[in-house]
Amino acid sequence: MAQPQLYENKVWIDGCFDFTHHGHSGAILQAKRTIPRDKRDGSVLICGVHNDADIEHNKGGRPVMQEQERYEHTQRNRWCDVVVKDAPYVTDPAVLDSYGCKYVVHGDDITTDANGEDCYQQMKDAGRFQVVKRTEGVSTTDIIGRILRNDTVASGNSQGIDHEKLVLYSTGKHGYEPWCWVFGSGFADVVVEGVGSAQDENWVVVREPDGFDLFNVGHINELKALKDAGKRVCCSLSVDSGSVDSGSSVYMTLEERCLSVLSCDVVDAVMLGTPPSSTLPSSADICLTNVSLKKEIVQRINDNRDHYIERNMKKAGGL
Repeated sequence: MAQPQLYENKVWIDGCFDFTHHGHSGAILQAKRTIPRDKRDGSVLICGVHNDADIEHNKGGRPVMQEQERYEHTQRNRWCDVVVKDAPYVTDPAVLDSYGCKYVVHGDDITTDANGEDCYQQMKDAGRFQVVKRTEGVSTTDIIGRILRNDTVASGNSQGIDHEKLVLYSTGKHGYEPWCWVFGSGFADVVVEGVGSAQDENWVVVREPDGFDLFNVGHINELKALKDAGKRVCCSLSVDSGSVDSGSSVYMTLEERCLSVLSCDVVDAVMLGTPPSSTLPSSADICLTNVSLKKEIVQRINDNRDHYIERNMKKAGGL
């Protein structure tokens, strides 16, 4: 039998991608950057996403986000070229062969199946495994714990953000070239320069009461509609004071929300602060009020508290 043709510029990464948070985005970005720069033309990063049943069988706990939500969110990651649904939980060399992928990429932690076996052992034995650094400070377990404890940040706007991270997460589809803009408080306050003009008349500033907390496909679908209408989408990460006063919980820090939103391929910019209203025409200022999926996500966890408490105790030894 002829050996499959494998390519250095076709790379595979797989996972549960529950919440599809910025830690996952960081792994996907690093996977894209493993492709040699001189082989970027025609390069493909394939993201294999496990289904709900396989996750529950192998991890002993249900994912919070349903498989279709995880498929759609991962597909909207700017560095992901292809999503493979129902990807095997134990990475199969034959599957990678069928896509021409020479390597699988994973973080520097060990993932095991239901039998306690390393999910990547076959790939390691074949010399087709590449390691990237796991993003510190965020995990699905951590986010679930925050919701279980109702551990919130007051407004999410007081934390600083590492400029190097902003530049990295603002890169284009190859993971190197500038793409997204990052603004402070208004379009004149440039933190990271992206493509095009900061003064483009097609900019629209999109607000969301909780500053795009627990960024999800509900947000993405509304942003995509604006993008499809020819707008340049700038997401304001400022948390509405009325939202906090009314008891709404914001679980993610400014940096976490910023990096999650920056990773999305329908987003052209983020704005860290609140611009003076006089600097924006009313037609350029839109507020998303449909935050039902975030509420549903929180409700899923609280409705199954015993299940998720047990899950977190197994994973982290506590909530």
